[in-house]
Amino acid sequence: MGRYDKYSRNPRRLQGYDYGSEGLYFITICTKDRWPFFGEVRSGEMILSDAGVIVRDCWLQIPHYHPEVLLGEFVVMPNHVHGILELERVGPLPTSATSLCYNDATTEAAGEKNHYMADLSSKAGSISRIVGSYKRSCTIRVKEVGVKDFSWQSRFHDHIIRNQQELEKIENYIVSNPAKWADDKFHL
Repeated sequence: MGRYDKYSRNPRRLQGYDYGSEGLYFITICTKDRWPFFGEVRSGEMILSDAGVIVRDCWLQIPHYHPEVLLGEFVVMPNHVHGILELERVGPLPTSATSLCYNDATTEAAGEKNHYMADLSSKAGSISRIVGSYKRSCTIRVKEVGVKDFSWQSRFHDHIIRNQQELEKIENYIVSNPAKWADDKFHL
């Protein structure tokens, strides 16, 4: 059994779903080992550290770099971020570098390889690409302010929000997260 077999047996994403589709997505991103880089909760209120301010500000900048994204409720907690991202297509999807490679392939073998790699990589405008861009931006900026050991968990959690009732429940969870921090599963 290869070291990556466990990931292919237990996929975390909904199989066959296009994560670049219009819709609402509930995102949770944790720090590596759930280390509390972003501040602390005092009396039910989140007090942001310098790293926490950066993570918050980077979240607010997502639509600047990804105009197809609208931001919903979000919160920065000591060791994770919860937020709702809405994808709204206003034009064609951006072209990814992998699709350019595939279109420029001059041999059948190179074309097959590039097509295979394009299928594996996250697509431009997808939730994975947006969250990956966010995490990279945060990491660079947090390390610039002197938090050299900062890093995220390699993955993130997403949930496709399917109806209004689910949206309201998730929004309430996000907004009330600081007040319920002592009972949170991410609280160490």
